[in-house]
Amino acid sequence: MHDLHYKGQSKMNGIIAVNGELFAPEKALIPAMDRGFLLGDNVFEVFVGFKKKILDLDEHLRRLRFSADILQLAIPWSDDELKFELTSIAEHLNFEKVYLRLVITRGLGMGLEVSKECQPQKIIYGFKAKQIDKEIYETGISLKTYNLPFTERAASPKTGNYLRSILALQKSQNEGNHDILWINSSGEVTEASTANIFFIGRVGDELEIFTPPAQSGILEGITRKNIIRLLAEAKIKAEQRYIYIEELPRFDEAFLCSTVKGLIPISRIDKHQLHTARPSSVFNQISRLYNSWVASEIGYFVNWNTGKKIAHPSMSAG
Repeated sequence: MHDLHYKGQSKMNGIIAVNGELFAPEKALIPAMDRGFLLGDNVFEVFVGFKKKILDLDEHLRRLRFSADILQLAIPWSDDELKFELTSIAEHLNFEKVYLRLVITRGLGMGLEVSKECQPQKIIYGFKAKQIDKEIYETGISLKTYNLPFTERAASPKTGNYLRSILALQKSQNEGNHDILWINSSGEVTEASTANIFFIGRVGDELEIFTPPAQSGILEGITRKNIIRLLAEAKIKAEQRYIYIEELPRFDEAFLCSTVKGLIPISRIDKHQLHTARPSSVFNQISRLYNSWVASEIGYFVNWNTGKKIAHPSMSAG
């Protein structure tokens, strides 16, 4: 990759690499015949980096290939090649918190049939990660449930087809909510628009932490996987099981997790109020556990929203 000559504020906005060639965002172009643009025929992964350190790089590339295998989309670049390009972009930008998006499309072609000449295309987006309202980390978000017309009994691939979620999210936000919560046709809770979900409750003195399984049709998130592992290492059981919409009122707390936004408390699902954001919540303990692990990976505690280095893990959310 070669150096870029920026104009105006482009360097502050980010860069886009198309098949290895770097462009300022306003200069980057993809062919009009690209199947990713025409047909949604692509796979992608989103990464988050702090300065030059990309979190869970190997895990994300492993899931990229999982998605590509489901779509029978051959990726001609090795993991080492993809790592080098992603890391080079993160180092070039050197943002306190960087958003990276790697998209692999099947190539060029108008119709559904794939020609033998079709060659995959690679686009990498690198931007300064957007901050969200810090009050969201402090007080939580509200979700509205929406029904899916089907149930998929397997983990979902990560593709660029988000139209269903886009439409539901617009409707939910117009009604005063922050996000959606999908319920499959079997009445099972699955996930939010772009995040996995955990529920926390108690039976007597016994703590229960649940998250929907892959068999409910979720995207198996990297952050979700880390949380399950960290809880297991702390001798706290987090069970993957079917969670039905009728069960929601029995939970005291719930939270979303995603690569870029981290862990976000939920204050309400439909009319059910949750107490996730209270200072003594189990969620806050899990959040501290996760933030400590992130610090061990990148070398310092971080304010997740801004990416800035902080002195104490209790300050790491918003």
